[in-house]
Amino acid sequence: MKVHDYIIVDDDPTNNIICKLVIEKFDSNARVQVFQKPEQGLAYLQSPLKNESTSKIVLFLDVNMPTMTGWDFLDEFKKLDKSIRNKFRIYILTSAIEDFDEEKIKYPMVKAFLSKPLRKATLQELDLNFSS
Repeated sequence: MKVHDYIIVDDDPTNNIICKLVIEKFDSNARVQVFQKPEQGLAYLQSPLKNESTSKIVLFLDVNMPTMTGWDFLDEFKKLDKSIRNKFRIYILTSAIEDFDEEKIKYPMVKAFLSKPLRKATLQELDLNFSS
């Protein structure tokens, strides 16, 4: 059975537990990595293991974090090699009520902006085809 990789980058430990549980209920083949510090998440994205992955990796990213915002994270993400960037499907997971119109233009790699907490129904609506 093929493993599906998910990464959560969020400074909120409660949200991370909820998110991880929802993903595991939604996808019995899920392998979920959680990072409360965005800098550690970025380092993980650059690791050789991620470079060898053959399927897409779903990344849920919070916007408001104290040491590095989600936007700062995406600015650093854009600097990664294209072969690494292309492996990820990024979703912003936020409790903010903004519309993010400017950010949608600046960060086209973001597939969607999702409200916290993550729900199984939300995951079912996303096109999470891991072979493409």
